[in-house]
Amino acid sequence: MAKRAAVKRDRRLMAGFGLLGAASLLVAGWQATALGSPPPAAYNEITVTPGHRGEVSVAIAGDTMFGDKATPLIQSQGLFALLAGVSQVFRGPDVGVVNMEAPITNSTDVYDLSSQFSYGSPPESALALASIGVDVLQVGNNHILDRGPIGLDDTITHANRVGLATVGAGDNLTEAMRPLLIRTPDLTVALVSLGENFGSSKRATDTTAGMVPFSADVVLQEERVARAAGADRVIALAHWGGNYADIDESQRYWAGELVAAGYDLIIGTGPHVLQPIEVIDGVPVVYSLGNFVFGSNGRYAIFGQPGVGAVATVTFDATGATLELRCLNTDNTAVNFVTRECDATESAVAAARAGGGLTWQGAIGTLRF
Repeated sequence: MAKRAAVKRDRRLMAGFGLLGAASLLVAGWQATALGSPPPAAYNEITVTPGHRGEVSVAIAGDTMFGDKATPLIQSQGLFALLAGVSQVFRGPDVGVVNMEAPITNSTDVYDLSSQFSYGSPPESALALASIGVDVLQVGNNHILDRGPIGLDDTITHANRVGLATVGAGDNLTEAMRPLLIRTPDLTVALVSLGENFGSSKRATDTTAGMVPFSADVVLQEERVARAAGADRVIALAHWGGNYADIDESQRYWAGELVAAGYDLIIGTGPHVLQPIEVIDGVPVVYSLGNFVFGSNGRYAIFGQPGVGAVATVTFDATGATLELRCLNTDNTAVNFVTRECDATESAVAAARAGGGLTWQGAIGTLRF
């Protein structure tokens, strides 16, 4: 059965889950001031019929944006041309997720005039992604409000129209904090989207739209809400780190907090480059997947970084999990905005870069945990 036919979605909002526990933990420093006490959190869910009974596989891709320098190619050949080299990536896994690092909207109004980079993706982006097997847009990042709350609302509207769920941002903090539950007959997997505090114009509050920054209590609360909703496994989608940079201490700090809180896997986005993998107390941390399909030229040479990214596919079953990385060439000076699977030389670069104890065969590295 084709994957798209096998996936059934239920967008019912599961209300009524209040804040779990008698009291929230105290939050130190500016994060407490910025966020305040988090409100009660609900969750959203989709229902999936896996291709293999007793397991569920989730493929997660990195930073995605259709616009900017890729606009001439989109105008001449259509947006689907950008996806030609990755059209099969999501066909095998049960669920496909991408970090949509630009609002999907016709609006061109820049929301934060102080931002160096401000992006937008055309409305057909949602349909194009759905056509290659994407099911979920991670929108908890520093660019989802590049066109303001209107752009975020447009993104969610365009996504829902073609059957895509979203996670990580909303019209207020309550909406932004909702984990996404992926329910199957045998296992339920939750996606929780968190990130750095990118400033007041990016983060959600009780009354304003945005994404959810890390804080000690939010990290714990989201994991507990997901478990209480029936999640057997919880994946943290972390948007963090410097552009075209190596892993920084903030990433390592929050990775440790996420592991300590009980998350089963951490997948990072944001730096636009593939960063190394570490296993902390048995939990794999993919610090950054790098780009997926991204419409800027890229600055790999300037920063001395390899122009490779990866799609991470995790398969959970009753006995554990397998993590698979599929290497992608994302250097637009080489692929002209049409991301493709790595050749042998590029795969060797990715294998050396990723580390983490993966076993590589061609463009694919695997790790059982």
